[in-house]
Order: sequence, then structure tokens, then C-alpha cells
Amino acid sequence: MENKPSPSQSIWINAKDHRIIQIIDQRYLPHRLIIENLATIDAVEKAIRDMHVRGAPLIGVTAAFGIYIATLEAKRKKVKNADQFLKTAGEKLHRTRPTAINLNWAIDRMLKNILPINSLEKKINTAFELSKQILNEDIDMCRQIGLHGLALIEKISRKKKGGIVNILTHCNAGWLACVKWGTATSPLYHAFNKGIKIHVWVDETRPKNQGASLTAWELGKRRIPHTVIADNTGGHLMQHGMVDMVIVGADRVAANGDAANKIGTYLKALAAHDNHIPFYVAFPSSTIDWNIKNGLKEIPIEKRNADEVKFIQGLAEGKIKSVLLTPKTSPAANYGFDVTPNRLITGLITERGVTEANKNGLLKLYPKLKRSEKVPDEGIIKFRCHWVKTPPIPMKNLRGINTCRNRLYREGLIGVYDNGIGFGNISIRRTRSKNEFMITGSQTGHLPALTGKHYTRVSHFDLKQNSVTCRGPIKASSESLTHAAIYRMDPSIGAVIHIHNKKLWQKLLNKVPTSRKEIPYGTPEMALEIERLFRETGLKSKKILVMAGHEEGIITFGNNLEETAKVLFSYIGKYPTDIEGTI
Repeated sequence: MENKPSPSQSIWINAKDHRIIQIIDQRYLPHRLIIENLATIDAVEKAIRDMHVRGAPLIGVTAAFGIYIATLEAKRKKVKNADQFLKTAGEKLHRTRPTAINLNWAIDRMLKNILPINSLEKKINTAFELSKQILNEDIDMCRQIGLHGLALIEKISRKKKGGIVNILTHCNAGWLACVKWGTATSPLYHAFNKGIKIHVWVDETRPKNQGASLTAWELGKRRIPHTVIADNTGGHLMQHGMVDMVIVGADRVAANGDAANKIGTYLKALAAHDNHIPFYVAFPSSTIDWNIKNGLKEIPIEKRNADEVKFIQGLAEGKIKSVLLTPKTSPAANYGFDVTPNRLITGLITERGVTEANKNGLLKLYPKLKRSEKVPDEGIIKFRCHWVKTPPIPMKNLRGINTCRNRLYREGLIGVYDNGIGFGNISIRRTRSKNEFMITGSQTGHLPALTGKHYTRVSHFDLKQNSVTCRGPIKASSESLTHAAIYRMDPSIGAVIHIHNKKLWQKLLNKVPTSRKEIPYGTPEMALEIERLFRETGLKSKKILVMAGHEEGIITFGNNLEETAKVLFSYIGKYPTDIEGTI
């Protein structure tokens, strides 16, 4: 049906019926806004294959909901072998688009978490929660990409003394290609919201014209100054100093930093390189294919129907029509993507920051790969934080916890990796009759000493929804969900400490209660895993657990903070006497 009010995102759950997923059918933009309902696996397969949805992140999110819809379909059809039905659904979705790695990433993640569950009803519930989680992760990752890219635009704006920053982009890597914000457009939206003067050169992006139809539509809705140009105009503009930077998205990024994006991106990179113009590729970590070492040689390039080249679609006499451009008998080749080699890329913009386009650059953002060569789950933001900002917490309320936390930092148990990513945190329960607790806030691990502005109060949490509500001068981190799961299990628990220590982690692995390796950290599955450890192991009495799927991660707890610290240091071998009696 046609829906005149513009949605705020590209995919969402029907508010009245959670069995229906709704999308914008992007084939009709910019001339008509059509909302499509997806309720069967065949409908999801067609939507991805025929580009009702497009853009690597959105394809991944849609595929995740596709697996959820498959669980509902398995129940509706009363299939005898639900697991085989879900595997077949996954294979069907896998075949839709070969280049965008987010598709495979989302399907595999869904099936990995769903197939081990015996009850079909529980499979449905898990699929629903996990697909929502993947959607929310994409929103948050794209927001973070925008914040990191904003700094690059700000630098150019300062250099131009507040003058207009001219940015060229190719294809559509906006919120229509993701859920919200977009990848390449997220820095543009953040810059515009901040009042920075920008102008966007929008490549039409033949043959499907996603730039002219989708990017221009997005920017126009936000009233961001932009100009649509023919694909081959970019080089001319760069030669005459009319482009300050190029930002594009990606459908797959190799481990060496090579990036596949819509056909024509490589030519823009060549022109930018020749004219000394910075060229950035923006994408979430789910777009990285760590198994591909050389993008040019190994990334599969989708070859699509030749009619997309031979025909063009537009509005004529009030109707959307297709018009033949070529001689009817002329053959056409339609390669969907090309690969830009890392040597032409100034920097990669991810949710973790900006880095150089090579293996070492990516490993700076994802250091765990140096040891495991696997995609690190724990670095992805997986939760929803409802934050009410309040003044700093009085230090008189923090004396014990702050003394302990700062000592843990000095011992190297809370701290920061070489790439600037912090680790470790500490919390205390405020009221034994409730599950409220005070915890060190997000991104504080790198600070040698904390003050009242670095703590927050978690007043409510919903483990099924993977969400927390906090009040304080700083947001809670995703790690607060694991603390919440522990507090929920036993009202006598008064404090929780989470530290990183590789040697101790290796020593204790499977010697004390240990979470299963396949359980991702900071998820509803981890909360259920903690419940299992309390039920099936001696966790309640041992008061220490090791997370096999969160390398170096160790958690201790106790009736109070002093007991919790003593449990930890009993395994380290020495309890710091200078904090005894102060916590």
C-alpha cells in the first residue's frame, strides 16, 4: 500500500502484529513511497534479491528478520523438522546477493543462536529478540560511524574557516541502505546537525540510479544542500578544486582493507588519488570479511540482469515507466560492484574509529584478532540504553567503590588496550530489596582515576529486551547487562567486579564456572548462561566465573565490595592491604 507519512527508518516491526516486518520498497523511490509487508520467507527472499531493500547493512538486518519469519512459518506449517526448515530458509537467503557479506553474517549469527534450542516456541522468541538486537546494533554502529566521520569534516571546515565543505558520495549509503543514519551519510547528518556548512555532490550511480533517486531523496528530506551529477563528472570537479573529500560505503571489506562498493567507486578513488583528495570508506564491522585476504582477487562480484543497463526507470506523465536506452538487440554487461584497492583509500571509518586501510589498521580497532583470527563479538554495541542525564554523583557516595576501582586500574586489571579501547568495570548494589546498582560508566577504562562524573545508576533493566535504564552524568555500558544478570540471581549479592587478565583467564578457564564459548558477551544469551551457571555449577559459592567467549574476561562477586575484591585477589595471589577497610 502507499503510505504518505515518511517512516523514520528503512525496516521495522509492525506495531499491531509482530509477525509482520515492514520495509520501504525502494524500487519506487523517489516518486512514490510504498510500504511493503513481509510475512513469509519467500517474500523476504524476493525483497532482498529484487532490491526492494538494498545496501549491505539493511540486507543483513532484513535477512535476520527473515530467519525470524521462518521460525513463525515453521510453526504455522507444523513442519516436522524445524531445524532443517530453518537451514533451508538460510540457504535460500544466502543465494540472493553474493557480494554483501552482512547477509551471510546475519544469517549465520541467527542460526548459530537458534538451532541449539529444542523448543520451537523458544526458537521463535530467541529469533525475535536477536533480530531486534541486530537492528538496534546497526542503528548504534551507524551513529558511531557518523561521530567519527564528523571529526574529519570538522577538520576541513576549520581549514576553510567555516566555508562550505564539498563532499562527493557514490551510490546510496544512507539510512535507506541501513536502518537509520547510514554509513557514508552519517557523518554528513551529524555535521549538518551541528551547523557545519556542507554541500554534497551526488553521483547518479548508473545503472540503477541509487544516488539520483535515493541519496538525493534522503538529503532533500533533510534539506541538506546537494547537487546530482552524472557519474563521470566527479573527476572534472576534483580537477577544479570543487571537492574537499569523498565518502562512500562498502558491501564487503577484506582483511587487508580492500573495499567492494557499487560499480564506479574505483574510478572515483583513482580521480581522488590523482588530485590529492581524501577518500574514505565508511562501514560497520559486520561488513568486514576477515576470511578474505585480497579483496581484488577474492571478493565475489555480482553480475546482474542486463536490462538494468539497457532500461532506465523514471516518472513520465504521472506514472513510473521503464524506457529502453540501447538498441534492442545490443547485449549489455551489468557488474554490480568493483573493488577499490587499499592503496587508494585514505582511511576506513567504522563504529570504533578511523584507521588506515590495511590489515594493521583493522587490527588496531579489533586487537583480539591477533590472537584468535575471529571476528570479536564483544566490541559490537549490543544493547539499548535509556539514559537520563543528571549531575555528577557526590564523591561521599563513592568512597569505597572509587578506592577499589582505582586500585584495580593500578594493578592493570581495569585499563585500556593500545588501540584506546577500555576494559573492566565495577558496580555495587544500592538497595538489597531491589536490583538497582551503581556502576562505572561507558568508556572509562582508560582513566587512571575516576570522579563522580564517571559513575551512573542503573535503575531498571530488561534482559529479554537487552536494555538498561540509567541515571547519571554518563551512560552505562553494555557490560552493565552482565552485572544485572548476576544481581538478579541472588539478592544477597552486593557487588560485582569485571576485569581482564589474560594469564589468569587462561589459568582459570574451565577450572572455575565457565560460560560456553559460543555465547556472545553482552547479550540476552549471556544472561541465560549466567542463570545456567548458577543452577548447574558451584558459581554461587565460588563467586567467580570466566567467560570463554570473552577472552581475558573474569567476573567476581560477593556480599559486599570487600568480599568481592578478596575473591578476586585470592586467585591472583595477593590482596592489597592498603585498600583493606577502605571499601
